[in-house]
Amino acid sequence: MRNYRFVATVAAAAVIALGGPPAVIAQTKQPSASPKAPASYDPRDFSGVWFDDRPRPVLVNERYWIFKFNAEEPPMTAWGEAQYKAAKSSFGEKAYPLAETNDPLYHNCTPPGLPRIYLHPFPMQIVQTPGEVILLFEYDSMRHPIFTDGRKHDETLGPLWMGDSIGHWEGDTLVADTVNFNDKTWLDRIGHPHSDALHVVERFRRPKFERLVLDITIDDPKAYTMPWTTHIEFLLRPKWTLEEQFCEDEESFQTLDKDAAAPAK
Repeated sequence: MRNYRFVATVAAAAVIALGGPPAVIAQTKQPSASPKAPASYDPRDFSGVWFDDRPRPVLVNERYWIFKFNAEEPPMTAWGEAQYKAAKSSFGEKAYPLAETNDPLYHNCTPPGLPRIYLHPFPMQIVQTPGEVILLFEYDSMRHPIFTDGRKHDETLGPLWMGDSIGHWEGDTLVADTVNFNDKTWLDRIGHPHSDALHVVERFRRPKFERLVLDITIDDPKAYTMPWTTHIEFLLRPKWTLEEQFCEDEESFQTLDKDAAAPAK
């Protein structure tokens, strides 16, 4: 059983947004030893609960990978740069109070979208069937189904928060192709934008029993001058189960807004 909760995450965000010290409470769940690998395993079976394996230093200004995918800036177009400059994130070096942020996730409880969902410090579970690989995220109980039964993209769907994903296997690598996004989310937690032309390609590999590797390519010609790629690794957590978590308590954000807007005492 894990003992960190979404409330703690909101509280930590509030401390940062309200001008608190440049540190946040560390994960209460300490990294456990890697699970013992069996004598053999199927590298094309990703089933299990996984957690982001990137280190998380305490100092906020060292934790850039929590807020964005890469340390270097992606190659933005003029439109992309204008959107990015207009973003008022409650994270990063120039964090705004929650009352001033225009992050679409806060205040309205909108879904984070893909690939931003990978930046939130919550585990995910992968469920695998012969024709589908389903990623279940603890954060906001989101899901990311990838159909591997040979179907094409469904052109009858309207724009989606998580896009429409189909996949195929290249050896032991699952390649997921996702299109048909709406333009209501950010790519990350500090405001890098995307348009409805966003095209995301994910490449999943399991090089070791306890390790899952994910390379994500972002292609959005309206926001970026060329495609760019990021890399994430996950560790298997065989004793973990996902907890129920929904971003539905808007009153908590409204309370934080009032506190942030109140005069300093």
